Amino acid sequence: MSTTLKGTPASARGRGRPSRAPVTAAQAFGISVFPLLGAGLATTGMPVRDVLVLLAGCGTIGAAVYAVGGSGRLLLRALAAALNAAARR
Repeated sequence: MSTTLKGTPASARGRGRPSRAPVTAAQAFGISVFPLLGAGLATTGMPVRDVLVLLAGCGTIGAAVYAVGGSGRLLLRALAAALNAAARR
């Protein structure tokens, strides 16, 4: 048996892509709340620009938490690549 993928024979390791974990209820809720929150704030009279800034700030905080949490190596690489591309302009 493989120690990386439970239930997978050791001979099958390295073939294809590892399976992803299913989406949890908390993740689905978080994804669906952003558009609803933005629509609700815009409906109550908040300027759309302010709504977008607020939601972008929340997304930035979430990305930072993910990156600091340890699983964000790919995210940090992408951020570094984006910063390098912006610096070359």
